[in-house]
Amino acid sequence: MLSKEVVILPKIATNELFAETTNQFLKPFKEIIEPDIHNGMYLNFDIDIGSGILKESPVIRLAKSKDAKEITEIYKEVYNGTYPYKEMENEEKVRKMIESSNFIWLIFENKMAKIVGCFTYQLNFKERRGYMRGFMLKKKFQGQIDAVKATIGSMIGMWSTYKDKILMWYCENRTAHTKSQYMASVCGIKPIAFFPNKDVFFNEIESDIMSIIYDKKVIYEYRSKKNPKIIPEALNCFYYSTNRYKLGPIDIINPEINLNPLKLIEIKKKIRIKIQKDKFGYETIEFSIKNSNSYFKFLFTPQVQNIEKVKYFVDNIEELFVFIQEFKRCAKEFNVRYYEIFVSAYEPYHQKLLLNAGLKPRGYLPSWKYNEKLDFYEDNIIFNYFRGNINKNIKLIRESSLLLTTLGEYK
Repeated sequence: MLSKEVVILPKIATNELFAETTNQFLKPFKEIIEPDIHNGMYLNFDIDIGSGILKESPVIRLAKSKDAKEITEIYKEVYNGTYPYKEMENEEKVRKMIESSNFIWLIFENKMAKIVGCFTYQLNFKERRGYMRGFMLKKKFQGQIDAVKATIGSMIGMWSTYKDKILMWYCENRTAHTKSQYMASVCGIKPIAFFPNKDVFFNEIESDIMSIIYDKKVIYEYRSKKNPKIIPEALNCFYYSTNRYKLGPIDIINPEINLNPLKLIEIKKKIRIKIQKDKFGYETIEFSIKNSNSYFKFLFTPQVQNIEKVKYFVDNIEELFVFIQEFKRCAKEFNVRYYEIFVSAYEPYHQKLLLNAGLKPRGYLPSWKYNEKLDFYEDNIIFNYFRGNINKNIKLIRESSLLLTTLGEYK
């Protein structure tokens, strides 16, 4: 009689998960798993969390150009053809992203070597930031494939491969359910900001939770040593972040805004607007001032009625005031439901102008912006605005609930 060999896999304890930094997260896996996303990763470990139902561990590998069509089909199937960011349903665009060094697509395969899902990472090497999005499992494999282990394995592979090139990783998690928030939290990716009514999924308006994890060096070695200067209204955001990262002292400043009316008139006369549209519906809009290096640039996404990715440079607060007024005019004209602006935590006058314009601080991001000239990282504050009411059925994990409670958004 043949005996069946029983393989006992190393088990990762609960207290070894939910890490504080990428360094801490990777430590227990160092001797257990070979983080080889190029040749395929086998998740030969168990975790001490979950439902207790035995699920299949996927093999994780890098996507190839030939996988583009199947990836687009996964997006169409999972979202019933309603996914608003249509570039993810375009085979040519996905293929170009797979072939780009700024995107990494991971493929999940089952034991029969069939593709069961995918995961996307967008890499910003200049800022040393990684954006994680689009964790997908085909419907027929949901409940069969271990999604938590797939998430953990993906992070092991990516964070090990790009350990010295990417120093922070972030994502925007849905609030129609807690699954993505929880899977992020297991890996130490913790809530940091709230984006009310930012997105649209399955044709329904939905809020997002921004979550983040850092390499310890970017917080404790590379972060600017100067005190942030923040307005009183941003204190709750700061308190939430410093409770986790021990950020040190700040200067609380409530500046009085005194604008030069003659300057405002001159700036308004010199405003120029440029709009670029692409085939997927995105509009990149830039304001500039004639004979000046100042600008205010942002991305408008009509299909979800939001504005994000704002970048600006100004010489004085009058220029920023005019840019903000022009920005709000555009938002109203385009029927924008949500917009966000990341602003320096060392520019209280800029913060106050945004506050006066109706935006509210809803997240404090340590070491978010790399100062290339001075070679260190500076904190940012996220200000945003939304129309409408937040869904009463919003689903939050404990950490997300604490964030919203601290911000005064959720009781």
